[in-house]
Amino acid sequence: AYAATRETVERHGNDGLDTLESVPDAVPAVFTEPPIEDQLAWHTLWPESHKLYGHGNELFSLCCDHQGKLVASSCKAQSTAAAEIWLWEVGSWKAMGRLQSHSLTVTQIRFSHDDNLLLSVSRDRQFSVFAIQRTGTGEIDYQLIARQEAHKRIIWSCSWNPFGHEFATGSRDKTVKIWAVENKSSVKQILALPPFNSSVTALSWVGLDRQKNHGFLAVGMESGVIELWSISVNRTNDVSTPAPSTANIIIRFDPFACHVAAVNRMAWKTHEKPKNSRTMQLASCGADNTVRVFQVNV
Repeated sequence: AYAATRETVERHGNDGLDTLESVPDAVPAVFTEPPIEDQLAWHTLWPESHKLYGHGNELFSLCCDHQGKLVASSCKAQSTAAAEIWLWEVGSWKAMGRLQSHSLTVTQIRFSHDDNLLLSVSRDRQFSVFAIQRTGTGEIDYQLIARQEAHKRIIWSCSWNPFGHEFATGSRDKTVKIWAVENKSSVKQILALPPFNSSVTALSWVGLDRQKNHGFLAVGMESGVIELWSISVNRTNDVSTPAPSTANIIIRFDPFACHVAAVNRMAWKTHEKPKNSRTMQLASCGADNTVRVFQVNV
């Protein structure tokens, strides 16, 4: 059964903004055969409300900031112009910026957890870090602060440390590297995990201990295998934790519980372990057309 939807209230003077009055009503409906595109448009819980034009090719990556106010998108690209990252304002859906840095498809985009930085990785083997600033007039200021060739092959994935401006990149060259943004002006490598047996296609970082800047990094591979690594990052200006940054494998998930093809994306239920909780949940989706949810006991 699907939920059939119809927009019953017309918009009046809202300038295209999403409002409670524009949310469609939903009534039950039953299909006896797989629905076609037109049926999906009218008979699903999330009908299309806006179509955004800008990219010249099919979309490849999409992300939203943590305030739910800004969306970043990229498409398949073979040129610098096509590899632009577009910024869209949620609600009005106006294009707020076009970020140029890469020359080939941007494979993943992620906002830092304070939404002040935007990280992108690409088939051109480079990552880019942009500073994002919201002005009092509602405009978006952005500036490229770092671009670097980080791997020998395509970079498929990236993930921010929930506790700061450190991030991880994973590549077809079977490596994962940890980087730190310093003073919002430069980036340096602080760790490199031992080489993996397969291309790294997905990463997701969750915070465990804010004071110690410690968390888990889930690493998904082209083989379908998922590993969990413990990451502790020492900041040079933090005298309370003088130990060097470290990375240690915690567990390699049972292959029979993992995907049988490449892991495409992973996400933790929360970006930080809840206090007094001994369990967390990790979701993954793969090229085998399955979604899996793992319970991780801490």
